[in-house]
Amino acid sequence: MLKKLKVRFILLSMISMTVTLVIAFTVVNITLRARVTNRTDQIIDYLYENGGAFPVIRGDTSEKLFHDETPFQTRYYVVIIKDGDYSGSNYSHIALDKIKNIDGQITEILKQNKERGYIDSSRYGCFDYQDGKMLIVIDCHTDLNTVNLLLTITLVTISFCIIIVLILLIVFSKYVIKPFEENREKQRRFITDAGHELKTPIAIIQSNAEVMEMTSGESKWLTNIKTQTTRMSKLVKGLIELSKMDEQVLSEKEKQNIDLSEIVTNSVESFVVPAQTKGITINTDIDSGIKIMGDLEDIVRLVGILLDNAIKYTDDRHLIEVKLKHKAKKAQLVVSNTCKGLDRESVPRFFDRFYRSDSSRSSQTGGYGIGLSMAQMIAQNHKGRLSVMYTDDEKIVFTTEL
Repeated sequence: MLKKLKVRFILLSMISMTVTLVIAFTVVNITLRARVTNRTDQIIDYLYENGGAFPVIRGDTSEKLFHDETPFQTRYYVVIIKDGDYSGSNYSHIALDKIKNIDGQITEILKQNKERGYIDSSRYGCFDYQDGKMLIVIDCHTDLNTVNLLLTITLVTISFCIIIVLILLIVFSKYVIKPFEENREKQRRFITDAGHELKTPIAIIQSNAEVMEMTSGESKWLTNIKTQTTRMSKLVKGLIELSKMDEQVLSEKEKQNIDLSEIVTNSVESFVVPAQTKGITINTDIDSGIKIMGDLEDIVRLVGILLDNAIKYTDDRHLIEVKLKHKAKKAQLVVSNTCKGLDRESVPRFFDRFYRSDSSRSSQTGGYGIGLSMAQMIAQNHKGRLSVMYTDDEKIVFTTEL
């Protein structure tokens, strides 16, 4: 339980941090690229307004949109297109080795048929101009490389931060979990100690009731006392077993090779008589030779809990089905029983300790709400899984994978 809590704490912390950093990275990425695009579009508009060239910018002009070095830092070319011919082209602000690729680039830009866009690492603007088109293309290679480098550094930094935080969480999570671990240990100790303390007075009350019954004869009062002390004794025993089983993980040395097919078959046979007294039919489909590694006593207890629960809560259709099959290198035990009118919202809580969907019915059947919790813990201690579902044909289906 505490190990799962620790893993969940680390997982949720990592997910929260990772999502936050990814959002931050995305916002920075979008902002930087939008800034480059916006600034380049301003330069393109400025060039168009000035006939495709930078005017002479004087330091004292009030119309200056960019600094004095902008015309010398901007690599661009301008093409005037009229009737399919290029005229008035200006290639003086672009490297010579790129001029040979201009025709192909212009063709691609015209295919895109957009007013603005990117072609390779260049930003272009296409405008109506003197019965033709003016195409202004600015090389953004340097700006985009700078943005990409910054984003790469940011991404690497984020990755290192995630790794460092993960290591720190693994190291320090035990200190976060420690108060819960101490409280849980105190709770287990209290249940165990209280259970042992209750055993003695319960045994005395029960033995005194038996003595009084022998000396004074049977009476409904003594019968009630014996019945309730028996119930209380079983409850205390269940609490102690549940407390001892909590946080227990079987080591490889404690496991033994057990025949699950034989255990399920024998368990069903032992429940046939109680089932028949209630008119219940148990249908079985058990494959032979299914073996697992585990604790024999615990597995017998798990199967017994599921069968006992099925018999207690089978409705007037009186049908229980038990199946044991191989599934993906695991043993799958399915125990189902008919049960009309069950509240579907209560199904996920079946494994909660002391939970009973129908307290009056549970009292009549002698349930305490700890059997299924114990069964789930046994499955988990064997690195397995116990789940429950309520089908459309009103059946409770418990599936155990070991």
